[in-house]
Amino acid sequence: MSAEDRLDDLDRWFERERLERVREDAHELADAERSEVELLDRVAGAVGAAVTVGLVSGRAYEGRVRRVGRDWIELDALHPPRRIIVNAQRIAWLSGRLSRVRPADERHPRLRIRSAVQGLAETGRRAVLVTVAGDFSGVVARVFADHLELRVVKGSDASTLSRGLTSVPFSSLEALWVV
Repeated sequence: MSAEDRLDDLDRWFERERLERVREDAHELADAERSEVELLDRVAGAVGAAVTVGLVSGRAYEGRVRRVGRDWIELDALHPPRRIIVNAQRIAWLSGRLSRVRPADERHPRLRIRSAVQGLAETGRRAVLVTVAGDFSGVVARVFADHLELRVVKGSDASTLSRGLTSVPFSSLEALWVV
């Protein structure tokens, strides 16, 4: 083997080593970036996509991602058609195409679940609240920092509201929607 052949072999070996280091660096960088991505960043990148959200209670909701807040997801549910607000703290699993990432924008921060519930309260319409302790139906009367007050529907007559209010902490809320 000539000296020139040895130099060519050595050049090819150095080039393979350099490419391997570039690949390793790219994998490390990708791993580091993925370690910063949160689930809601991926869901925000999937606005319009069909997903199924499974909650810790065992319930699951199917729909298209409509909006994403700091701690909630709004779905356009498929069956029956309605808009559902899901508390992200109660998600056990989520399936669907989450191929893109949309990180939170500091100039336009994502709203907390309180804001989503406040919007629902302003409609004055009857809502269904799914909590870890059971379901409630009524009109959201007031919204506070960490809970809401619900004027519960009395009996099977949806038009008869009770006089009392039930306070529901957001931490126990799994999902809610307007009826």
